[in-house]
Amino acid sequence: MSKRIIVTGGAGFIGSNLCDYLLSKGNEIVCIDNFDDYYSFTLKQNNIKQALKNPNFTFINEDIKNKNKLSKIIDGEFDAVIHLAAKAGVRYSIKNPIVYEEINVQGTKSILELAIQKNIEQFIFASSSSIYGNAPTPFDENFTDLKPINPYAQTKLLSEQIGKEYSEKYNLRFISLRFFSVYGPRLRPDLVMNKIANSIYKNEKLRIFGDGSTARDYTYVDDIVLGIDKALNYKNTKFEVFNLGNGKPVKLSEIIQIFEKETNKKLKINNIEPINGESEITWANNKKASELLGFKCQTDIEHGIKNYLTWYKNHCL
Repeated sequence: MSKRIIVTGGAGFIGSNLCDYLLSKGNEIVCIDNFDDYYSFTLKQNNIKQALKNPNFTFINEDIKNKNKLSKIIDGEFDAVIHLAAKAGVRYSIKNPIVYEEINVQGTKSILELAIQKNIEQFIFASSSSIYGNAPTPFDENFTDLKPINPYAQTKLLSEQIGKEYSEKYNLRFISLRFFSVYGPRLRPDLVMNKIANSIYKNEKLRIFGDGSTARDYTYVDDIVLGIDKALNYKNTKFEVFNLGNGKPVKLSEIIQIFEKETNKKLKINNIEPINGESEITWANNKKASELLGFKCQTDIEHGIKNYLTWYKNHCL
């Protein structure tokens, strides 16, 4: 059965892939995005080019903090809010922590209040694996001694806590999905796979922090989208947290090797000192998401990078 869904941050990397998928299933989407200047306005416009042709897609160019404006613009009944909008980027948050608190925490509060005002029962929140910091691996949702090591991660954990409070107070179902290193078509320019592709095809040196031994649980965007879709139908409890990851950490050095193999090109690397505020490894325990959501990743890292490179060559060269 089709749904009416509000998607915040719908012009971004994950959001635009999600909107296209939900529209393909016959859902009606109201997308809110303010084209935050963290990266190119043009890229985000291109992300939603196809969606804008669909009569079931409505785009609202507005800041998520402007609850009163949004309340006047958005009408009718909705089945769910999928809240993806946020100030992105771990490294940038270390330099600009106050901006992240304003957008990520206050913005989440604003959208929660909008959901309550509109009597929307299902609220899905895009959290992050970064909230685990250097917790024991694999990261498990039951681990509560969380010590985020950068401001971006802190805002995500605080937003989860606020979501729990709102869930208890207003009988709202709040589902937090902790994404693990998402990659794929429309990838943000600042993320490592985009930088690797740029360096290979433009024959430029790639700066990497450390010696390439850091490992990430890279998760293909289509798998994340399917996980979000499954969370839309979750009804068992009023508050839940789920990891959405591939469950297999891969070292940066191995990612580089896959890119070199797929492109038949050798990458020039400039190793620089690692920076504080980033985890050595991320690794999702997906047992809970598998059991309660039926979530299972379908794309391995080799096929995911191959798909990403096909998109990159068609759109970025």
